[in-house]
Amino acid sequence: MGAFGIRGMCWRRNRMKQIYAGLLVSSILIGIWLLLQAQTEHNDTVFKLNQEIQTLRAKIHRIQTHEVDTSIPIIYVITPTYTRPVQKAELTRLMNAFTLVPNLHWIIVEDSSSKTDLVKNLLTSFPKPSTHLNIQTPAKMKLKPKDKWWSKPRGVFQRNLALSWLKENEKNKEGIIYFADDDNTYSVDLFEEIRGTKRVSVLPVGLVGGVKVEKPQVSGGKVVGWEVGWGNERPFAVDMAGFAINLQYFLKHTDVKFLEQVKVGHQESEFLFQLVSLDQLEPVAVGRVLVWHTRTQALNLNREDWFLKHYGYSSDTGIEL
Repeated sequence: MGAFGIRGMCWRRNRMKQIYAGLLVSSILIGIWLLLQAQTEHNDTVFKLNQEIQTLRAKIHRIQTHEVDTSIPIIYVITPTYTRPVQKAELTRLMNAFTLVPNLHWIIVEDSSSKTDLVKNLLTSFPKPSTHLNIQTPAKMKLKPKDKWWSKPRGVFQRNLALSWLKENEKNKEGIIYFADDDNTYSVDLFEEIRGTKRVSVLPVGLVGGVKVEKPQVSGGKVVGWEVGWGNERPFAVDMAGFAINLQYFLKHTDVKFLEQVKVGHQESEFLFQLVSLDQLEPVAVGRVLVWHTRTQALNLNREDWFLKHYGYSSDTGIEL
């Protein structure tokens, strides 16, 4: 091989080394650029997340400190309840909705001779004003195992106790009374609909009375009758979840309460009959369903006895259901 051939080979080798070195440097530079881009995107993501965290912290602070708008009436929600396997699940569903409602005061009244830890614990985590009461329904008024659920009025003593508490403790407040049973589902919008109640407002209720919707019949902005599947002869054919009362208006009617002895299905009608006439009712949420009777389905606990025999303790031992 001549001198020129050797020189050519050396040149080609050097040239290849230069190319490889250039590619290596380029790859390193590209890698660094990609890392910088990723870091920038990461920083943007972190910044956005920090902003969201700060916003959430501010919301939590407002809830925890019970910041309220004193220019709007308080919603006093009265919930009778009793001990059963689904109780905590039902009350938790209500709590999640009520937490989102401004100026709400939750009054839970247990059908019990004493206050239970379950309800105490639940209200401890409720970030709004609340009141925990209890009164036991007399044995003669309680449903027997084979009784139909509608055969005796329920929650009478509990609701009356809550109304007495309001008379004694909130008589100088502007507010709205609403009876929210623990086996229903509530839209947050419902409470804004009833907040302007001057006397008694009425609204549609879903999945009740054997039909999809029970509602007041409205004409010209006035209630003129009732569209229901059962008991349309009642003067006020409305469900317990289908009306709200202005607190100050209620306080002017000092003797009004739920009656212990009424015709089946007439508890609400007999109560409202003491307060208003049909033409005084205020229809709200017209054309909207904002509350539903969504009773928890009958429980299937047919393996609980087997569990107890097999393990020697019940399945909820050591844990609050």
